[in-house]
Amino acid sequence: MINLKCLTIATAVALAGFAGNAFAQTAWPEPGKVVTVYNGGSPGSGQDLTARLVAEALQKIHPGSNFQVVAKPGAGTQLAYQTIADSPKDGYSFGIMSLPTFATLYLDPSRQAGFNRDSFAPAANFIFDPGAIAVPAESPYKTLKDLLDAAKAKPGEVTVAVVGPKSREHLDVTAMEQAAGVKFNPIFHNDSGTGLNNLLGGNVEAQQGSVGDFLAQIAAGRIRLLAVFAKAPSAFAPDVPTAEASGVPVFSGVTRGFTFPAGVDPAIVKQLSDDIGAIVNSPEQQENIKNLGFEANYMDMEQFTAYAKSEEDRIKDILSKIPN
Repeated sequence: MINLKCLTIATAVALAGFAGNAFAQTAWPEPGKVVTVYNGGSPGSGQDLTARLVAEALQKIHPGSNFQVVAKPGAGTQLAYQTIADSPKDGYSFGIMSLPTFATLYLDPSRQAGFNRDSFAPAANFIFDPGAIAVPAESPYKTLKDLLDAAKAKPGEVTVAVVGPKSREHLDVTAMEQAAGVKFNPIFHNDSGTGLNNLLGGNVEAQQGSVGDFLAQIAAGRIRLLAVFAKAPSAFAPDVPTAEASGVPVFSGVTRGFTFPAGVDPAIVKQLSDDIGAIVNSPEQQENIKNLGFEANYMDMEQFTAYAKSEEDRIKDILSKIPN
């Protein structure tokens, strides 16, 4: 006689095993399947190095996985974002989302971006590089107040190197003008490196960028930071005051996180979010992040999504106050 109770138990065990195997087969990422990680920087850039660090760490977390970094420079990183947004929604393509630059692209109508914030499913933030303003070491401006006083005395004459119009650096300077009631003369460049060369060459009086942009020249004694645009001093420049402490409550900086295109299974997005959290909390990776000149700053998928919205709102506010 067949023991129905035993058969029922055996069947349940078998089904549970099948379900477990099925889950294992569909878990992200499937072993050997290529996961493409896009970034908008050229090879060797901060974006590219960040993507490679995370891709290598993810391969350790997922043995047998195959994460491949693909640089998609062009149009001020707009090409990379468009590529991510247009990628298949299967979870095997994601890339770097760098704020606030990301928001400046689709909020500028002249760029005609084919994406907006809703085109993406942010997974997690990884690092933060505080905004900063620098002058040559021999500059007469010793503090941010000195620079602001000069801008008040000579409206529109004090030159500040920034990347192109409505770039993150340009908007930082605009926000500083709005907060302090001054007017600078922004000098536009194709990239921060060209601006730095002009700063060192004495062709501009100051440069707006990020702490990481200036570390090598600070170490060489060629430039001096006047302020960092964060809530607290930078770990890489602990003696430099914040802009807020100098009377200018402007907060900005570059965050680099990772995003899928909208429509990817939320479970996959959460998996990457958790993985990036594990990477940030790894002592080995913390040292690697520090060696790149970045500060670890983890935000999970919900926090990073909210941050992207807050940066969009902040940039909209700055742009609304710029005269047409």
